[in-house]
Amino acid sequence: MDRRISALRVIACYMVIQLHVSAELFVKPGAGWWAGNVLNSLTRSCVPLFFMIAGATMLARDEPLGPFFRKRVLRILPPLLVWSLFYLWWLWHNGGGPANWPLAILQGPTMFHLWYFYALVGIYAALPIMRKFYIHSSRRDRILFALTWFLVASVVPTAQNILFNRHCGGYIGFPRLNDVYHLTFFGGYMGYVVLGAIAADRPASARAGWAAFLGGSLATIAGNWWLARQFGSPCEFFMVYFSPFVVLAAWGLFTVAMSLREGTPSRWLAVLADCTLGIYGLHVIVIGPVLQRFGWNPLAGNAWLNPLAYAIAAFAVCFVVIGTLRLAPPLRRVF
Repeated sequence: MDRRISALRVIACYMVIQLHVSAELFVKPGAGWWAGNVLNSLTRSCVPLFFMIAGATMLARDEPLGPFFRKRVLRILPPLLVWSLFYLWWLWHNGGGPANWPLAILQGPTMFHLWYFYALVGIYAALPIMRKFYIHSSRRDRILFALTWFLVASVVPTAQNILFNRHCGGYIGFPRLNDVYHLTFFGGYMGYVVLGAIAADRPASARAGWAAFLGGSLATIAGNWWLARQFGSPCEFFMVYFSPFVVLAAWGLFTVAMSLREGTPSRWLAVLADCTLGIYGLHVIVIGPVLQRFGWNPLAGNAWLNPLAYAIAAFAVCFVVIGTLRLAPPLRRVF
């Protein structure tokens, strides 16, 4: 694995934890709102980075369908099932949750963050077809696809929410683009997959990457402040993963990493990167019941420093747990 990809996996995984730790600061108006706004805006590109990594590592590679699907099924199905069952058990242990566990798993995520595993199912199913397009297309064709996706999935829906969603009643996808113009093909996270492959194939400069990441993040911060003033309460139009500012920030941070020199990751970086999927699955229960059971409240104390320390501690605890589990070779399929 390229050290740049390994570093991105670790950074994106930490950003997910930081985002979930500081999210409540953003949705609750008060003294800590600005801290929540800044921390959330700086880390919002976390999950898009994971999809871009998938594009960089898989989209340009040609391989038979059988080996591809066998590897992808073994990669995603065991953790999806294990983490779904784990959180169903946790809900049952606390007196809640659905009665029919198999049906619950089939219907969707049993805990909010597990949506990512389900999204990968669709990505992997479409990837062989997108590979043919990517391998046999010119760079101009690929960029045209990415720009069309950016317009259809990001710019137009965001503009529609700003113009017509008068009360910030949640982010509305506005189905007209799909129902009338049938542009469904250009929606979804596949655009990030293609964007990641394009960015990895011929990286822009680190300066351009930093400008895009900081510009996108600062625009998100400013946009959140403007929306909060408009609606009288926090609004997440610019915080969704398809926001133009989030797309820009994700491309920027990915570009910064890919502008570095290729190489083999250090032993510790490789170990950390291998643990990221397990850390992602575990982190929700660590930032909630586990650390708080020891009396640590991420919303107490300094609104800028405490969430940072809390996220670092949660990442460390998750790494120790997952790293220990992975010492048993059979468990590496799951964690």
